[in-house]
Amino acid sequence: MNPTRKQIKKSVLMKSMLIVLGTSVLLTACGGSKGASSGSSEPTKIQMQTLNYATEFIDNTNVIWKEFEKRTNTKLDITWLSPSTSEEKINVMLASGDLPEVTFVESLVNPQLQKMIQQGVFWDLSPFIKDYKNLSAPNLEEMWSDSKVNGKNYVIPRYYPSYGGGAFPILRKDWMDKLGLQTPTNMDQFFDVLKAFKEKDPNGNGQADEISYAANPDTMGFVYGVFNGVQGQWKVKDDKLVPTITEDASRDAVLWIKKAYDAGLFPKDFAIMKYSQTVDLIRGGNSGGTSQSMNHAWVTGSKIHEVVPTADYMPITYLENVSGEKYTPSGSPYYGVYLIPKKVPEAKVKKILEFFDYAYGKEGNELATYGIEGVHYNVENGRKIPTPQSETDHLGDGNMNNLVHLISDDMSIGAVGMPDDVYNRNVEIVNERKKIKTPYPSNELYSEAYNKYYPEISKKVSDMRTKVIIGKDTIENYDKLIEQLRNDPTLKQVANEMTEAYHKKMSGK
Repeated sequence: MNPTRKQIKKSVLMKSMLIVLGTSVLLTACGGSKGASSGSSEPTKIQMQTLNYATEFIDNTNVIWKEFEKRTNTKLDITWLSPSTSEEKINVMLASGDLPEVTFVESLVNPQLQKMIQQGVFWDLSPFIKDYKNLSAPNLEEMWSDSKVNGKNYVIPRYYPSYGGGAFPILRKDWMDKLGLQTPTNMDQFFDVLKAFKEKDPNGNGQADEISYAANPDTMGFVYGVFNGVQGQWKVKDDKLVPTITEDASRDAVLWIKKAYDAGLFPKDFAIMKYSQTVDLIRGGNSGGTSQSMNHAWVTGSKIHEVVPTADYMPITYLENVSGEKYTPSGSPYYGVYLIPKKVPEAKVKKILEFFDYAYGKEGNELATYGIEGVHYNVENGRKIPTPQSETDHLGDGNMNNLVHLISDDMSIGAVGMPDDVYNRNVEIVNERKKIKTPYPSNELYSEAYNKYYPEISKKVSDMRTKVIIGKDTIENYDKLIEQLRNDPTLKQVANEMTEAYHKKMSGK
């Protein structure tokens, strides 16, 4: 099972004072949004909430908060949600019906949210979006299309780049270079690289103390994707969605991970390690890699560099399975959504959309991420270089750029202080990844049966997988469980509903 997008985004956003190489990778939509002037002398009060991964939350005394209010003629009342408690708070909020004027929900497949949309609790924004130049810009078209519910836009998606995120291997290139190894492109080569990391002393201290791959069961979720040639937990067969947990390819994935574990390529505490502990291991400079989003080439790579100045932490582009299918992670072009309850009058709905139109324009977008030129950053050779004041005012640490993300690949591939060579290489890698379209048929599909039954089924299989990998159970018992699931009427019901949802989405309804 992959780390959740929440885990991945936390590591991305806490370090996301991003560096832009030039205007070509910036938001293409023009600034000068309608939201820059509301046409009213009185500021519009807007009550909203969103996730915030910052270590310290800002309030209305912050200079960027004030600047947004000034430029949009608004009075913002923002409630920041901590990632550790956000899911519970969002569910309680939805259940109570006590909704802010701009309601944030992390996933469209939230069961309570889906019911409320069907009940008409939220505005259908479809008739309005075309009136806002930045929100309806061509580069955001996919974001709006993918976030439709029953063919309508009930949500304002919170942009996030499709490529560059996701838990996928980043390896110590300096170790590979020292051992004369090429970047792996399939699972056999990947195994051989990790085995060489363990056996050939890449750190050069004469001791067998290297940890080939700082992993736990969650960080190895990509292996199931590679073997199945699909993202997510469902694949299309004979025009139907089938769960990958019952596929023979997933059994092969379990055996690959077990082989690597038995060879000592993972930490001894693999089965019980937390994600944060795997990050600590790789930061310590004595591990050959782990699974992270691409911006960690410097977010984590800089920490390795402090311990080992010659360290070079490089994302790989793809891994190929035995069928020749290339796997690389990608996802929806957004993460989290905003909704406006029907209790908000239509006139204010338009004011809220004006605010987001400004925030999705070049001026507002850069203000949220970089701050004010000459105060929080200076432009040198086409790059935005942060000043000490940017840290003082909590830029690059979440906060306002959690309200609206930077519309650029840099959101997932850049990081504060990232050197040109690392950044340029990340650009090349993400551009190569974009050429690979790994299927993700279950992305943002909603099924009541799935939400009710599948988590328990998935956990049962995940627990069995881990036991088999660490030798606490047998592959024969795993096979028995999978055979039971193939004939399980509940799982068949889930599959039928997921197939129905898939065809409904594909038809645009």
